[in-house]
Amino acid sequence: MIATAAMAITSLRFAYDQQLVLDNVTLQVAAGEIYGVVGADGAGKTTLLQLAVGQLSPQGGQITVLGRDAADPALRDEIAYMPQGFGLYRDLSVQENLDFFADLHDLARVEARSRIADLLERTGLAGFEDRRANNLSGGMMQKLALACALVSRPRAMVLDEPTTGVDPVSRRAFWRLLNGVRAEGVAILYATANMDEAERCDRVGLLSAGRLERQGTPLALTCSTDDAQLIGVSGPLARQRRDELLAWPMVQLAFPVGRQLRIWLDSACPLAQFQRRLQELDAGLEAQRLSPALQDATLRDLALAEIQSAGT
Repeated sequence: MIATAAMAITSLRFAYDQQLVLDNVTLQVAAGEIYGVVGADGAGKTTLLQLAVGQLSPQGGQITVLGRDAADPALRDEIAYMPQGFGLYRDLSVQENLDFFADLHDLARVEARSRIADLLERTGLAGFEDRRANNLSGGMMQKLALACALVSRPRAMVLDEPTTGVDPVSRRAFWRLLNGVRAEGVAILYATANMDEAERCDRVGLLSAGRLERQGTPLALTCSTDDAQLIGVSGPLARQRRDELLAWPMVQLAFPVGRQLRIWLDSACPLAQFQRRLQELDAGLEAQRLSPALQDATLRDLALAEIQSAGT
């Protein structure tokens, strides 16, 4: 546990009518940390973030941000929220959008001018002040959204899949900016379904069907597979053999990735033994041991959680 967490969510529960959306979620985010909430669509990420900024009220548990209840109006200038489709005014220019957010947070004119000039330089938007937001590229629009969110110098940020639909180059540029924000001591809660982004976070929580199945550093989650080994099965008919391989007792899980089939094999099963049996099944198949990436470990954890849930 983090002794001085900037954001603390404890035993959180929330339901729409009778549909449970979040169930006993507990996590903490420290100052200067990016905590990634990773999950598929429908896992509960957006609801969790809306609760974290006080837009919704929990039906169980507690959420504190900077030592206060998440719904405390006093947090308005200390926490920034970027929802999906962040609400820029597309008919306003870059400068006008930034001026609007400065007015919204009651910044004095001199402070606003200095703050906006700094943000324009940091985001690479200097020189584009007069361009309407509607005429910006996707990457530049996200930079403007981030700049608007940072106008009030927040101490905590909540970002809901801000780079969805943004090209990889612009995504990397956005993350360079975000790393600079983290370095200033801002606590960041970041929802994403992108594993490349998850690996950039300091810690990650895997959200599935409203439950936080696992959390830890990306490295720790990747290395938490001691009971299994990841095997890549290649060959012309590798993907078509998935159901047959899943029937083998030593095979835990199998995921198609490109033309390859990735197998989670019991750690007690020697690779040579698996290879011999694979050749007996299909001489065109080959197996090799792989080093798991975060995406591999995440898919495994979520699949095992679904299997466990279905069995209860």
